[in-house]
Amino acid sequence: MARRFGPTDFAACARCGSGQVHAKLLIMGPIAGVDSDSRSFVCHACGHEGLPIFFDTESARAQFEREKKGIWPAEPAPASKGPVSIPILPIQTDPMIDLKILDLLPGRTAVVTGVRWEAGGLAPTGYRVSFQDYWDAIGGPRYNASRIYMLDLAGINRANPNFEVTRHLGKRCDVWLDSGGREPEEVMDGYMLDVERVVAGSKTLASIDSFAVLYTLSSDVLPCLDWDGHVVWREPRETQVDLPGVAKALRGIGFSAICVMDLRRLGSELGPDPALLSNLEGLDLDVYVGGGLQESDVLRLGEQGFAGGLVDPYTPVIRDLLRTPKPEAPTEAIAPAPAPRPTSSPRTVPDSTGPP
Repeated sequence: MARRFGPTDFAACARCGSGQVHAKLLIMGPIAGVDSDSRSFVCHACGHEGLPIFFDTESARAQFEREKKGIWPAEPAPASKGPVSIPILPIQTDPMIDLKILDLLPGRTAVVTGVRWEAGGLAPTGYRVSFQDYWDAIGGPRYNASRIYMLDLAGINRANPNFEVTRHLGKRCDVWLDSGGREPEEVMDGYMLDVERVVAGSKTLASIDSFAVLYTLSSDVLPCLDWDGHVVWREPRETQVDLPGVAKALRGIGFSAICVMDLRRLGSELGPDPALLSNLEGLDLDVYVGGGLQESDVLRLGEQGFAGGLVDPYTPVIRDLLRTPKPEAPTEAIAPAPAPRPTSSPRTVPDSTGPP
């Protein structure tokens, strides 16, 4: 019987998806039982009359039929992702820097420094290099970092974030930025810098109520619970300092992920505190742990169910990448010793007097 679609088309019934679709034959026509109505098709499986649906392949048509019958293919299992390893970059800047110089050399005006928790603040250590040199080390093929956890020390310690500098640095990679905002609105200012995530640290917020306000402003904000044996808040009168309790309260607010920074171990490279990890077991949250971590610790965190780790700024691996190779000392070219010349015997060389 004649068909009104090409030989490479695969027609399916619009009701049941069957491929048994044919042009409707005319009972009364010039040649009854042979001529067909080019505008009507009938499904021999369910009897539906109407225009079919065309597919490029038979497998696509068969999948459509299975879906019509309510038979859906099993969802492929998502590829398991390993724990995320993110270097911590404490940035020290000069807020009065000339903006013309900044536009030309933004990576040279910011310094990545070591950091320790002292007297209620993040104190820079003597170990420091320019952001440009640091990024050349961790952004290269040997370390291959694609994301950094940036601590704006001017904002955290003095409530004076240097957005002009961090805005330039954020163009090089994905940044999780803790700019030290004291109020929820100040924390949200970080999104003006086009960073991947804005981090809100408890050490600069007054209480857990600040996190509730932040969640109403943006659910993408990443809370960071700063911990030195208890949760650290800017307001010492805040009574909610139990780490598991505060983490569960954040989950109740609606957050699905948090960071936990062990301030006592930050910069020590001693690895995560086992007591801290035990406090974080069983939380219905993606937890990123920081404070004292080296790269190898992140893999073990993944085995324990953590989402990732925040690596100390100057681990042995990073220090090795930053080590400037010694220039080769110039060597003196040693000339060959002059060969002794044979002395000529008398009359061996012709002279102007002619032969003897």
